[in-house]
Amino acid sequence: MIAVLSPHYEALEAKSQKLFNLLYTLSADHMKFRIGPNGWSIEMHLEHVVIAEELIASDMEKTSAAGVRNFPPKSPEAFQMVIQVLEKDIPVEVPLPVLEPTGNVPLEELIIRWEKARTRLKHLCEQIVGAGIKEPVCAHPAAGPLDTRETLEFLLVHLDHHRRHIRRVHEAFGRRG
Repeated sequence: MIAVLSPHYEALEAKSQKLFNLLYTLSADHMKFRIGPNGWSIEMHLEHVVIAEELIASDMEKTSAAGVRNFPPKSPEAFQMVIQVLEKDIPVEVPLPVLEPTGNVPLEELIIRWEKARTRLKHLCEQIVGAGIKEPVCAHPAAGPLDTRETLEFLLVHLDHHRRHIRRVHEAFGRRG
């Protein structure tokens, strides 16, 4: 993997491992606990993250197989807006219906799917060389086309966003009466 991508990918892996370590300590009730009727459970946050990473890996694979696809023009402003929304935990609707979690996928299955998506992502990142770093590899519904570095940056910020939500649900579960 080229040097500019390695730190992003390694940070993504480290943060995922920290999350795994927490998840393995939680009961099924804890995983399914929701703050309010519309809040997501820890399991739902994880499912959403997994679906997002699977979709991104699939998009990257399609782009890799087809060569450069006809992406719309990049919008650095749209990308930065999405990053800021995630960093500030501003509530927004899920950008695609397929990203909506069901809350019915067992933890073991989610972890297997997540590890497969990460393996695919790593393989795809290892194929990026030289000037290819600036080429769009996938498209976010709101941010638009993303190159590989932006994709990894998005995944990091997205994971951090959901880790903060998971922490809030985890803490609320501990305070329930």
